[in-house]
Amino acid sequence: MTFNEFLVQERWSVARFCKELNLNEATVTKWKYEGVIPRKEDMIKVYKFTKGKVQPNDFYGINQ
Repeated sequence: MTFNEFLVQERWSVARFCKELNLNEATVTKWKYEGVIPRKEDMIKVYKFTKGKVQPNDFYGINQ
């Protein structure tokens, strides 16, 4: 599942997601709209928070 798909499916706004995980909103917006890949530390936060629904491969477009 892509990061954007997760936000839509779970009805999370970027602002709410950022507040929950203490992330910069401008950075997360780039993940969502510009295809920017999160840093390792942030990728781990996303993976854990989404309970594995969003995986590192999802940011790279790699299907398993």
